[in-house]
Amino acid sequence: MKYTVVQTPRGAKDILPREAYVKSRLEQRAAAYLESWGYARVYTPTFEFFDAIAQGDGPVLADSLYRFVDRDGAALALRPDMTIPIARMVATRYQPEDMPLRLYYVGNVFRYAEPQAGRYREFTQVGVELIGAAGPRADAEVVAVAAGVLESLGLASFRLDLGHVGYLRGLVEAVPDGRVGDGLKEALLRRDYVRYEALVNQCGLDASRRQALLALPRLRGKGDVLEEARRLARGSRAALEALDNLSAIYELVTLYGLEERVGIDLAMTKDIDYYSGLLIEGYAPELGFTLGSGGRYDTLVGRFGQDFAATGFAFGVERAMLVLDRLGVTEAGPPPPQLLLIADDRCQAQLLSFAAALRRRGVLVEVDVQGLSSEEALAYARRRGIAQVARVVGEEAGTPLVEVAAAAAPPAGDGAAGVFRRVRADRLLGA
Repeated sequence: MKYTVVQTPRGAKDILPREAYVKSRLEQRAAAYLESWGYARVYTPTFEFFDAIAQGDGPVLADSLYRFVDRDGAALALRPDMTIPIARMVATRYQPEDMPLRLYYVGNVFRYAEPQAGRYREFTQVGVELIGAAGPRADAEVVAVAAGVLESLGLASFRLDLGHVGYLRGLVEAVPDGRVGDGLKEALLRRDYVRYEALVNQCGLDASRRQALLALPRLRGKGDVLEEARRLARGSRAALEALDNLSAIYELVTLYGLEERVGIDLAMTKDIDYYSGLLIEGYAPELGFTLGSGGRYDTLVGRFGQDFAATGFAFGVERAMLVLDRLGVTEAGPPPPQLLLIADDRCQAQLLSFAAALRRRGVLVEVDVQGLSSEEALAYARRRGIAQVARVVGEEAGTPLVEVAAAAAPPAGDGAAGVFRRVRADRLLGA
């Protein structure tokens, strides 16, 4: 494949000021919401030892790693998600008496995948991890936090689906060939229901278990789906225990007032092998892929030395931005400066001192660095949306002498655009 050094690599993108401003505002809004629930922000390295990442990766995600060797010969990898590094951090930096931990993050992750609209090889995740708390209450809180943070960004159309790792595992535990069981999971993951049905019919299971597996892709909807799933899974204790757990979580989620936002999808599965219970996926009709995902991962932290129950959720910021764009929700870009300051060479000291004083008062100020004339400065301000141009012309008794003109036509009665008038410097300072 041909490329040039002036291009970005496939799956990466430049983020220009307006989009960067919107992205930053969304991240700040999400952070403020998560902190209102008592979650504290953490940072982890952008790269980890490859063996540490491999501790938690499933085979599909492992194939998408960006791997490299440093000058010391150590095998490293860019983080493909934030959960694995946080699990490593918690296992090595915290003790049981510190639990439960409520942590959140905003950070870039890297996956070698085929780029598509809204799907990049480098992207930003916002997420939460609730560590050291087992049981439905913790899972339900994560679901509620996930819904709340997406709502806080203005994503009016999203929904969250809940599944459970244990239900599928319980149904396939009687399959004699483990490779067939893996094939069933892969077919569900890829939503290849033709292959899935063919594999079910090849399993050699009894009629009731086969019926339950064939019905699995249709077990989607609201809480009544759980009762149908229970009827189908009567022969599997593990599947019934998974349903008991999911039913308890769903009941608590409805107490949060999220019944309209949350549904059940028992065919849900993941390509990451650290999930151990609840599964969560976030969708928006404006996207053809998930907005975010998460679930319970009680065994992951233990792979790094200490066993702590854990559950969490993350969403992609770029995907959220794409949804907002397709919904027609426009975020304002960065505000232009309120004032452009100009001065000739002899008044540069007064100009810079005056600009600093304005900024201390919260005024957005841009200082001319091109030596623009008054006419050029007015034209430049109009192009940039800057309301006024101020010309520093001297100093009197330690106070700058300032002349101000509106860049564009001001309200009626306030004078013409482009006409400089002497004003008191302390008036511009808000005194």
